[in-house]
Amino acid sequence: MLSAPTPGPLVVAGLLLALAGIALVQANGYWRLRDEVRRSRDVQRLIDEVSRNLPVVVFQARRARDGRLHIELLAGDTPQLFSASPRELQDDPSRILAAIHAADHKRVLSVLLRAVRRICPVALRFSAEGVRGPRHVAMQAWPSLETSSEQCWTGYWMDVSDADARAQAILRAHAQAAADAAEREQMVSSLGTGIGAPMHVLLQRLARLRGAPLDTHQRAVMATLDAAASMLARILDDVAALSAGRAEGMDLQDGPVDLRALVQSVEALLRPVAQSKGLYLHQRVGARVAPQLLADATRLRQVLFNLVGNAIKFTRHGGVSLSLQAVEDTAHAQRLRLVVADTGVGIALERQEAVFEPFAQAERSTTRQHGGSGLGLGICRQLVTAMGGTLALRSVPGEGTVVEIELELQHAPVPLAGDAVADNRAAAGCGPDASPRSGSSPRVLVAEDHPTQQLLMQWWLRGMGLDVEVAGDGLQALASWRRDPPRLLFTDEQMPGLNGAGLVQHIRREEQQRGRAPGPIIGMTADIDGMRGMALDHLLAKPISRRTLHDAIAKVAPGLLAAGAAPAAPCGGLERSDAPTLASLVARFGTENAARQLVQTLRASLEEDGVALEDAWHRADQRMASQRLHRMAGGVGSLGLAALSTHLRELNEAQVPPSRAQRDQLHARLQRCIAYLRQLEG
Repeated sequence: MLSAPTPGPLVVAGLLLALAGIALVQANGYWRLRDEVRRSRDVQRLIDEVSRNLPVVVFQARRARDGRLHIELLAGDTPQLFSASPRELQDDPSRILAAIHAADHKRVLSVLLRAVRRICPVALRFSAEGVRGPRHVAMQAWPSLETSSEQCWTGYWMDVSDADARAQAILRAHAQAAADAAEREQMVSSLGTGIGAPMHVLLQRLARLRGAPLDTHQRAVMATLDAAASMLARILDDVAALSAGRAEGMDLQDGPVDLRALVQSVEALLRPVAQSKGLYLHQRVGARVAPQLLADATRLRQVLFNLVGNAIKFTRHGGVSLSLQAVEDTAHAQRLRLVVADTGVGIALERQEAVFEPFAQAERSTTRQHGGSGLGLGICRQLVTAMGGTLALRSVPGEGTVVEIELELQHAPVPLAGDAVADNRAAAGCGPDASPRSGSSPRVLVAEDHPTQQLLMQWWLRGMGLDVEVAGDGLQALASWRRDPPRLLFTDEQMPGLNGAGLVQHIRREEQQRGRAPGPIIGMTADIDGMRGMALDHLLAKPISRRTLHDAIAKVAPGLLAAGAAPAAPCGGLERSDAPTLASLVARFGTENAARQLVQTLRASLEEDGVALEDAWHRADQRMASQRLHRMAGGVGSLGLAALSTHLRELNEAQVPPSRAQRDQLHARLQRCIAYLRQLEG
């Protein structure tokens, strides 16, 4: 038997080298594999750490052909949204739906099923229960169709709870701000209504006092009081406009103004205030200032009153000076410089612009130490700007303040000859004695809101031997009728509170309930058709004359007329012009005192109604505009200004509101009328 040959040394050495090589390869692979595993684990830890801090949860899901859902990738802080870890959700995807609030289940499933059927993107929001409580979740997902016909979805869930909370907080803040603004506007409106009524009564009383016999000193006092009351009424309107965010409502009503007299009136109003603090108050008007310029006297007086009053308030020693100078003259206008200077506490440079903001003061302690609302300077700058001028302030703390205004005002036009038609054919004795009669006379009640018409009715009816009571609106008239039913009632058609139709309806119903015989009622209107169908005994068309008034009473209640109280003979030949002379008015109304008082009352009411009319048009309040046009037509018609009365009635009866050009034309016409009435007052 042959034995195997013994390997030689070379073969053995080769085998050993091969085994060694294999061992080295295996060892190298092992170490490389271990390094790869370590690196993979490090990367995974990094991915997990990053994903846990992501603001979103990223997912990739697959919907198998059998309809089952498999989540293949899930990265992010899933416990924050769904109260479960990524591994738990991957093992049981139904836990996602279980975490969604029940109120959102149906909507979420409906959106997902629709997206699956149509293979369209998903975008929805829902609420889910996380480990720290309810969260608002936004979901976005995009589909893709694999070759295996399985649907794959890639998307994310994002926690939007904080963003929603901020949005809700912003919405609540906006709602609260709107509610606060509405409450403030309502409060100011109520305050304005409460103050406006007594202010209106004050203006009416002053208008009546102006016609009383007064000496020179009393007339000066009356002029000062009248100017102050008119200015305060406009300031009240301005405060309401600013509080409601309607500063543009501070309109201008230009007319001829004597600036010397205006400056003197401001000084007369504020001199006692300055003297009470031991201060001087000086005023100076340059010789070159024109005697008549076109401006809004009330607004300009308001500016000066605010500036001078402010200066006095913040001055402890020394005093205040007011100067008015003409700096440039042209054929049509004058450029003026108004300067108010004081020796008061002054204003720091960094606060000088802030004092023009509404409700702002130079210092926080200002209101406590000196009072005031912080509205004055802001309103002044707005008014001066509206007038086409500039207002600048210079001040040094501890040395005083200077406020300088520059304005260019047009020269007032000289009245044309046709604007003052002379009528010297007035006869003596044309008109009744306007003195009141004794209380034993038959009592009549007049429901009329226009001051001029009120005075006319009183004079005429008292001249017929009747005792007259006047009610300024329908509610006052109804209250008076309930206290003591009059022998005869006159009612206007349009009045505040309760109109003529409402007043007549109330009275007729209560007469029937009490079993009383219907009392005579005469309606008064510029629009006859507006009062047709009312339970009236007679209807008078405005403008009313003493003759038509007497004839109406004779028709419905002849027993009221005293013997010999027939109407005065008409002053034949008087022209019904829109520029009646004082002589013609005296001939028509009996005495110069009566004529002047009527002119003054009409002028004041026209100024008030003109402002209210522009405001009504600005607010598109057609009902209020109609009431003002109606009042104005009756007022000017009562004094014989027939053309203007007709123009006002035509505007009121038009089917559409007047254009801007028509409004400007009426404004200019009213200003000419007011300026002419001022001349008659003189």
